[in-house]
Amino acid sequence: MDIIKELKRDGMLLKKIPKKEQTIELCKAAIRQNPLALQFVSRKCLDSKMCLAAVKKNGQAFRYVPGQFVTKRMCELAVEAAPELLNNVPENFRTSAICINAIKKDVNTLSFVSQEKRYELFDDNTEIDLIEKIVAHNPKWLVYMPNRPDVKALCINYMEEDFSIAQYMPEQVKISEDILSYQKSKGKLQFTHKYYDSEEKKFNVKIKVVCGHHKSIFDDKKIIEESYCVQEKFEDFDKFYAFLDGNLFDAELRSFDFRGIDLRNYNIEGAIINSEILQSQGLYDGTYFAAIKKTLGTDEIMGNNEIMIPDEFCYPKPIDDDEHERFDINHIPFFYISDIHLTHRVCNKFKDKATKEEIRSYIKFLARSMVRSIGTRPFNSYLLIAGDTSSIFEFTVIFYNELIQWWNPNQIVVVSGNHELWDPYVEMEDNVEIYRKFFVKLGIVFLQNDLMCVEDRKKREIFSEAEILKTSKEELRNKAQCSSVIILGGIGFSGLNKKFNASNIRYGKSFDELSREAAWKKDIQEANCFNTIYTKILECLGKNRVIVLTHAKKGDWNTEIHNPYWIYLNGHNHQNFYEISDRRTIYADNQIGYRAKNIGLKYFYCDNDYDIFAYYQDGVHEITKEQYIDFNRGKLVSMSFKREDGTIYMLKRDSMYLFLIYCEYSKRSRGKSLYLMNGGKLGRLRRNRLEDLSYYYDNLEKYAENVNQLLYRYAGGQQKLSEFIKHLGGSGKIHGCIVDVERPNGLEGFSYCHLFVNPIDGKVTPYFAYDVKSRIVYKDLKTLLQAHDSCKLMANNYLRIEKEAANNLPIVQYSGQMEEWENEDAMYDEGSYLYKISRIIKSLQYCTEKNIVRLWNEELLNYDFVNRIKQSNQIDEIVDDRLMIDEKNV
Repeated sequence: MDIIKELKRDGMLLKKIPKKEQTIELCKAAIRQNPLALQFVSRKCLDSKMCLAAVKKNGQAFRYVPGQFVTKRMCELAVEAAPELLNNVPENFRTSAICINAIKKDVNTLSFVSQEKRYELFDDNTEIDLIEKIVAHNPKWLVYMPNRPDVKALCINYMEEDFSIAQYMPEQVKISEDILSYQKSKGKLQFTHKYYDSEEKKFNVKIKVVCGHHKSIFDDKKIIEESYCVQEKFEDFDKFYAFLDGNLFDAELRSFDFRGIDLRNYNIEGAIINSEILQSQGLYDGTYFAAIKKTLGTDEIMGNNEIMIPDEFCYPKPIDDDEHERFDINHIPFFYISDIHLTHRVCNKFKDKATKEEIRSYIKFLARSMVRSIGTRPFNSYLLIAGDTSSIFEFTVIFYNELIQWWNPNQIVVVSGNHELWDPYVEMEDNVEIYRKFFVKLGIVFLQNDLMCVEDRKKREIFSEAEILKTSKEELRNKAQCSSVIILGGIGFSGLNKKFNASNIRYGKSFDELSREAAWKKDIQEANCFNTIYTKILECLGKNRVIVLTHAKKGDWNTEIHNPYWIYLNGHNHQNFYEISDRRTIYADNQIGYRAKNIGLKYFYCDNDYDIFAYYQDGVHEITKEQYIDFNRGKLVSMSFKREDGTIYMLKRDSMYLFLIYCEYSKRSRGKSLYLMNGGKLGRLRRNRLEDLSYYYDNLEKYAENVNQLLYRYAGGQQKLSEFIKHLGGSGKIHGCIVDVERPNGLEGFSYCHLFVNPIDGKVTPYFAYDVKSRIVYKDLKTLLQAHDSCKLMANNYLRIEKEAANNLPIVQYSGQMEEWENEDAMYDEGSYLYKISRIIKSLQYCTEKNIVRLWNEELLNYDFVNRIKQSNQIDEIVDDRLMIDEKNV
């Protein structure tokens, strides 16, 4: 057969010729007949000329040109023939000319161009017709277009039809006068900040452009705003004034001297202008500030005996810069503050004179400063404010309207103090109603003899005083059993305080118009009202974790002992104090007071769990599958349990739980047996008869005690290692037996370098791992740090500390397997040793952290066995593999 003749008839037959038998002549013949035969050409016969010839005849052949033979000419020919081939053009050959040529033929090919390159393609010479075609195809590509008058006109035309397209305009177009004027005429601009920058010597306007709204894909009731922000600057006051249409309300202009400007010619209502300048132009009115000073009268008695927060005090921040703990769902952060006393702060700040606008600006500043004191705010944070925010309601309105710009109002909980009642013309009941309506409007939780419960971490319910008193204790307990947040709040009052009470402390019109004796008597009545509610909640929710948020301390309205399960938070006496002990937990240590200059938030954490069996008596209880699932959900235990048959038993002893199921494990089982419930998995038990339930109940307390003894010693060592990692500039995040080393980058959010801390002997295994299947184990921390670029800074810090002061290095015992390595710095390890121990420890930690026994080894009832495990470091002996069923959920 004449192969050449056959290839001249059908070049694709080259596919059937083995590559080792191909010749240059055969390949050229095939390509001349069909350029697509290029894909079957042997590399030994191929050269750039042959590839160019193929592409000249058929641009699609470019798909099969090897990278080393690609030329600029080839790329031009390919894109000319088929614009979609731009996607095959190597990045270094994607010139603006080639890209534009492709886009002119098919605008969709712009998607093949890198985002950085797209900004370079279009300029003043780009035809408007092409721009229109591109934007019509994909409005989001408007952002790459040039800043030209015809493009601005095009943008306005598009906004006429669909204003949401505004968010895709180029940045320079967004701030152009034409665009802003059009958007202002449509009422789409919101001036969020107007101010004078004394350093730039320019007037600034920060603008939010609202493009539209849409429903959240996660919650139909939640509306998401589509918007963007721009900033406009002016050197001339008149232009600034004109742009704002003469509305200077809330414009911060105190640093502008208004030299040569007669303010009488402008509408300055609401503008924040230095009172000295207003006075110099005869425009200052001092009556507002004088009225504020008059409302203070004299400080209350405790004002001279304040235990103040020092001005140099630095408020602690709950989250490191790496923000690792920001989304920790296992704990709820509660920030707290009391006795801000805005009226006193205003008078202390301005002394002699101040305008209404200066005061408003200062109060907003205080709200922002308070929130900023904590740095990064953890997810799901609550803010508790224990009264005496301000004696002037107008100041309260300003403060909280600013506060909700920085904190979710649904997670702000407020009680009034006696200063909120100071209004001389409003009775106490009416005053409370005014505040209640105001806070409801803002979405803030206001409690006055009320109980707030957050059920299943999302559904909030508030019980009023009347509802609490008429609801049975059993019903209240049932309503609160799935609540991880329970707050009882109110002023509390001070009737039981014989020294400081309504006879010598102002409580407003309802008290101040009475005699001293009658005022004290009414104070006692109000204190008894709150105590009645408190006592009922104590009787039905005594084992729950309840936060008692009052203005007055507990001793002022109840003299019984504190409930050790509860958290008490108060203000009022300006005697900063806290106590965390087995007897009680009190946070009254962030009372700002009358004269402190600092303002910030302190915080504490609570576990984000709840216990639906908290009020069950010790014993053996038969429960339902649904109760078992609900219990684990409350304890934040992720699990799946699908078994339909069997009887589940909950064993409870001294708040420790063990769950067993009596069932046939499979159809092949000889009969029913007791199995240990480990989340959604079952484990065999040596003692597995139904009558053995009493055995497990009798030994539950001793078993838990031994497990705690096994794990207790080494937790402190792991924490010290974490602190050292942070000191080196690393993460230090602890999860299970593992300490993360390097800070994660912003894209991935997790670490690859770790320290495994064996909780039995405290020995450390440094390792690097992409996944749980394998890892590279290092002989020590220093070697791990030096081996990875992501730890370069940490390695340098380690070497510096090692050189300067070896005593500052922690004493670390590394894993025994390292001793056999001799000169090896690292070894590849596919073993499951680390993760096997981690799984065992995790099972044991359920006992110490969740009070749930999920691993049962009869020998753990033996103190000698526990001591032997600790000494031999053979923790895997705890698990009897013969009793393991499988890893699948049942």
